[in-house]
Amino acid sequence: MTSATGPHDPLGPPRPAGPSSWPDTATRPDDATPVEHPATHPDDRPAGRHPEHSHLAAPPAPRRRRRPWAVVVLSVLLVLVTALASYLWVRTVRYEEYAAGIEAQGRTIGTELATLRTQHDGTLAELAAVNEQLSTAQSRITQLADEKAQVGDDREVQRQLVDYQERISQAAANVASALSTCIDAQNQLITYLEDAAAYDPADLQRFKSDVQGVCNAATVANTELQRQLAAGATG
Repeated sequence: MTSATGPHDPLGPPRPAGPSSWPDTATRPDDATPVEHPATHPDDRPAGRHPEHSHLAAPPAPRRRRRPWAVVVLSVLLVLVTALASYLWVRTVRYEEYAAGIEAQGRTIGTELATLRTQHDGTLAELAAVNEQLSTAQSRITQLADEKAQVGDDREVQRQLVDYQERISQAAANVASALSTCIDAQNQLITYLEDAAAYDPADLQRFKSDVQGVCNAATVANTELQRQLAAGATG
């Protein structure tokens, strides 16, 4: 039996345990092209990669952290601004409506004042005319009485003239009183209308109706006086 370590061992002698005596390049039996050994020194590895993680991609860049409180603050501010704008818009519309109403009311009161002043001037003229008519009627009655007495007319004619004078005087007194009341009420109403904002509109309207009623009564009384004057002593 041949020894495994003998000189005739077909495997040849073993390789020494010291530094390799093989060259850095080797040739294969069927190819003369040298085969390079891979680099095993740490400095020969690609830079920037660890051998255990060479297959992983570079880590992503850190994302900026969002601030939800800023979004909340902006939302609150937007709501407040919108609410304020709506409030101002409503106030503006209401003020414009109020101003338009005041302007319309002022025009109405101005027209009423002008009309009332014209009516007041007419009432003053009417009272003066009634007084003048009464004075004329009394003078005429006195003149007729004297004429009837001179021609010797009977006492019935004298009685008619006296009765006529009384009726005319009473009618004229009624007209004068009603016109005087109307004039005073118109003066008061003019004072109220000149400062209409200081009074309740309902009270002002009620007073205007009262003044109109008094003046209408004066007109009716004057109409009756004119009828009495036109009828004469025998009417």
